[in-house]
Formats: sequence, structure tokens, C-alpha cells
Amino acid sequence: MASGIVGEFTALKEEAGADLLAMQLGDFYEFFGEDARLVGEELDLKVSQKGSGGETYDMAGVPVDDLEPYVTALVERGYRVAVADQYDDDDGDVARELTRVVTPGTLLSPDGDDARYLAAVTADDDGYGLAFCEVTTGRFRTTAVAGADATDRLLTELYRFAPVELLPGPEVRGDDDLLAALRERLDARLTLHETAAFGPGRAEHALREQFGDAVDAVGLERDGAVAAAGAVVDYVAETGVGALASVTRLGTYGADEGVAVDATTRRNLELTETMTGGGRSLVETIDHTETSAGGRLLREWLTRPLRRRGELRRRQSTVAALADDAIVREGLRETLAAAHDLERVASRAVSGSADAETLLRARETLALLPELRGSVEGSRRLSGSPVAGLFAELDGEAVAALRAELSALADDPPKTLHEGGLVDRGYDEELDELVARHEAAVEWFDGLADREKRRHDLTHVTVDRNKTDGYYVQVGKSEADAVPDDYEGIKTLKNAERYVFDELRERERELLRLEEERADREYEVFCRLRASVAESADLLQSVGRALAELDVGCSLAAHAARHGWCRPELTDERALDVEGGRHPVVETETEFVPNDLYLDRDRRFLLVTGPNMSGKSTYMRQAALITLLAQVGSFVPADSARVGLVDGIYTRVGALDELAEGRSTFMIEMGELSNILHSATEESLVVLD
Repeated sequence: MASGIVGEFTALKEEAGADLLAMQLGDFYEFFGEDARLVGEELDLKVSQKGSGGETYDMAGVPVDDLEPYVTALVERGYRVAVADQYDDDDGDVARELTRVVTPGTLLSPDGDDARYLAAVTADDDGYGLAFCEVTTGRFRTTAVAGADATDRLLTELYRFAPVELLPGPEVRGDDDLLAALRERLDARLTLHETAAFGPGRAEHALREQFGDAVDAVGLERDGAVAAAGAVVDYVAETGVGALASVTRLGTYGADEGVAVDATTRRNLELTETMTGGGRSLVETIDHTETSAGGRLLREWLTRPLRRRGELRRRQSTVAALADDAIVREGLRETLAAAHDLERVASRAVSGSADAETLLRARETLALLPELRGSVEGSRRLSGSPVAGLFAELDGEAVAALRAELSALADDPPKTLHEGGLVDRGYDEELDELVARHEAAVEWFDGLADREKRRHDLTHVTVDRNKTDGYYVQVGKSEADAVPDDYEGIKTLKNAERYVFDELRERERELLRLEEERADREYEVFCRLRASVAESADLLQSVGRALAELDVGCSLAAHAARHGWCRPELTDERALDVEGGRHPVVETETEFVPNDLYLDRDRRFLLVTGPNMSGKSTYMRQAALITLLAQVGSFVPADSARVGLVDGIYTRVGALDELAEGRSTFMIEMGELSNILHSATEESLVVLD
């Protein structure tokens, strides 16, 4: 059994229950044994050996200030990474403790812009409860599914959110068939969280601690949804990443509010990726967003279309207004290009992981609001549209106050938080006094060489500083005999001698003390600024969501205007009446011949025939994509369109992936048809090719 440092490492890793542990040893975080070999292979780190307790162990490490990118890279590859920090205990001895466990669903600073949902699912006699939390933006949503097709609806909801980590409840863990389906359909890590966290009483307590009266206000009634949501809150709290403070808005939704778009349909319609790896998906074709938050929201809309006609019409009106005023729209897009992801800024601030550059991004983005608001209010077409409503709901005074407070940040802050230069003068009197004294001390050293030259009639004198010698006076060899008696030699070089003297030592001690005091005070002031941002997390999230929705509206409007898309009429009737319809992707790649389509209550079935390569598949996919785009709130590629709202879009097209896996075409088709027959209703759109 390992002892010493490695023994401590092993015990902490076992306590954490993580795949990997990064343990702080002075200025480095170290990995030992199998962990060192794994990170060495995954991240191309050098692996060396460490002796401990008479044994030799593999060791790999990264500097303290460089840990986060390595943790991010490991977590995005599916690992749970624990971090143990070093501190001085009451006796002055060095000790270490676990401070956080970073998992795929609790990663606060991912490299990409896509949403990273943490999900939990519970089962009971009535069906399933689900909860989804996106810690980088603070979004939290719950729902429940029931009925004979509850399992299929559960899988559809999970696929729509595409969580990166899933917490199966106690009953789900015992369902081998469901677990197999989850592993097959989701690219998510399945994590077994403690069973007690799913208990109704404990789960409800966790929710009320986190959200207060909102638990009653949103009507969270199903025990399964409560258990799933409570388990997610408990898990995020247990990991210690500090993200819960930004999760303040509990939302519920009915699974039947959306349009069922299962994994097969998403693949066949090539919503987010193409079936062959070539060409462009729907998202790639119509995404003209300027911000990462806007791109994330557009993807969310396209993969989770709605049935709520009121919300869809609001989105349509937004797109219509922006499409009608091209000059203002393009100005808005140009301004939005400078905006940062405020939802993620808020989460990093409340977790205490935001650096100066992150807060600077918040300030820069808040500074864009007056210009954006002024452009909208100054446009006749936009001022009376839902676009104006995006800004009307924001607290302008609170935004201005936060922006004013963030003006204390330096325009070009350092990369780390402990080297000074974070905060401008005028924000904190004590800091201003320390800065003035520190600058005066530095000025004394800056002028020392010239003073020594004049005082002792020397010509080759320089003053410098390094980690070994500290501050010193360097005199050329030819003048070494002329230095005063109080000069004490500390090093002989080939062409020079280095000296110190009593006043220099005293001044250096004072300078080092001032540097430390200034850095400590500046860090305190920065933490106060960061706390102000954290207290305004709700405001930042609201602004961030408004900017993201504006960005999506501009993107959809720009594409619609460029390609001649129309605003579809939405109806509750069973109808799909399209004139001059086109495929939204194909029309951008080749000269497209528009075509019509008509379905209604009496004409509910069309059989499309024709020779190979005549466009049958394109025509059928086109019908599904026009329906989907209409239920996203977008304009559609047609001269005119009347679209009856559907509850699901189901397709059976091609079998490329499965054929490569050795499954027969017949078995693939039968499996997909079985799913369609089981899931589709009389209000669904079905496309079979």
C-alpha cells in the first residue's frame, strides 16, 4: 500500500470517487500512478518518476496557473476530475483537501459554445421524471412523461437535450433494457449518484433550498420530476464547482409542448450533421449568428420545435420586422459581433472562477445595450415589434449601475489575479494610496543608476533585478576599483561586478512589502467587483438571453431576405399547403426548381413515384423541413405556405450507418417503422422513403 505523498494522493482520490485526481504540491498540480500515465497519453504530458515510501511511481504535473485548460480537456473527453488544493493548517503544516470534482455536466468553462446539459431521470408507476440543468448558463428545466409510450417519449426528450452527463435514479438503474437504450442513443456519461438524493423528501428540500417559493409557483407536482430535479441540485452542490448560485430560475414544461423529433429524424433531415459527413447540415446553412449564445439558441430552436402558436407567432413577428428593415438589421448584427456570452460570464462569476478578462467581457457587452436599444427604438418597423420587447423587459438602470461599477477594471488587465494592474485608480482609496507608494518606490529604483553615476563619478552603472540576487547595482570591471566602501560585492561576471548596499536592501524590502500589500488589496477589490457581478447574475442572464434571441432573429431574417423565404400561416387544422417550395439546403447549392405540395384532412396521404435521381427524397425531406422550420418560428423556403401544427415529425430514410455495422436493410426498416407506428399520432407528419 502506498504511503507518503502517493498514499495521500490515493486516499484523496478514493474519497472523491473520481476517475482522476489533480493534487496540489506547491506550485504544481500532480497526477500519480495510473492517473499520470493516462493524462500523459491523453494530453501529451511528460511522465517522470517520484519516490515515495521506498517505492517509485509515475508522476505528471502542470503549473498551478495552467490547470484549468487541462481539466477542461479531460472532462470534455468524459472523465470526472477531482482537484485537491493545498493549505496551511492551524499548526502551520501543509495539508490538502478536496475542493471540487469537475464532471462532464458541471464543467463551467468548456472550450465549445454548445450547451452541456446535466440530466437526471427517475421512474415510478406513472412514468418518468426528468430534470435538465445547464450550469454554464444557469438554465434548469423539469418535466414528466407518462402513458403507454412513456419510454419512447423519455428517450425522445433526452435526445432533444443531448445531455453530456446523466444521473439515473434507483429504479432506472435496475432496468437493463432502458440502460442499454440510454447508452446506445446518448453520448453521455452515466453517473451513479447516491440513492438517498432521489428520495422525495430530500429532493424537495434541496429544491426549496435552491429555488424557494418558485417550487410552488411553477406547479412542480409529479414526484418523479421533483426527485430528478432534487438529485441534480444535490449532485451539483456535492461536486463543489460553485455553479448553483447562478441556477436561480426553475422552469417546468410539458413534453407535449414540443414537436417530437427523434434521433432517426434528426439524422435523416440532417438538422445538425449530414449523413455522409460531406455537404452542409440545416444548422450550418441557416446559421448567420454573430454570437456564441445566439448560435447555441438557434441550435436549440431547430432541435426542439414548438407547438405553442402564440410563441411561434411572436418569433415570426420578430423575424418579419428584422427582415423588413435591412439597414437597421445589419447594423444590429455588426454591433452584436462584439458581444460576449453573458450567461456563461454570470455562471463563472457566481462560482468564483471568473478572471479579470471575463468581467471585462461583461462590461464591454453591457456597453453595447444603449446602441442596440437606440437602433431598435429609432426604427419605425422595429419599435412596435417584439424586437423592442426584448429590451423593454430589461432593467436599464441596473444595467447602467453594473456597467459603471465595472468601469473600475483596467482596460488591459493581466492574465493572473495576483500581479497587480487589475483595477484603475479612483475605485478604492486604500488601493490608490498603496499604488502611489508602490510607484514612488519603483521610481526610486528607476532613478538609482543615474544618481549613483553622478554621486560616485561612474560611467558604466546599471540597476536590475532577478530572482536570485534581487535588486543590485552592476558596475563595469574597469571602474570596479572606484566604487564606494559601502558597496558589498555579491557576484563577479566576466565584464562587470554586482553590488548591494544597506539603503538598497532596505528600499527593496519596502518595495517587496508594498508589492505584496498592493497585490493583496487589489485582489480583494477585484473579488468585491466579482461579487457584484455574481449578485447581478439574474440581470446578466436576462441580458444574455435577450441578445441571443435578437441574434437568432437577425440570423433568420437575413437568411429569409437573402433567399426569398415567406412567413408561413400557422393553423390548428390538418393542412400542409405549400406553393413554390424548396429544400432549404439544396437551394443554396444548386439551381432549384420549386414545387407545390398540398395535404389536408381529406388528402392525408401522398405516394411519390418517379425514376432514380428525380428528386423524390429531396421533395419529401423538403416537406418535413418546411414543417419543422414553421414550428421553430422561422420563415420557410416557399412562395407561400400554410402549415398545420403537428405533434411529431417521423422519417425513415436510408440506412448508411447501420449497414456499416452489419445490420440488414430489412431489419433496420422494420425497426424504424415499428417506432413510427408506435409513436406517431393522427397529428404527426410521417415521411417514408
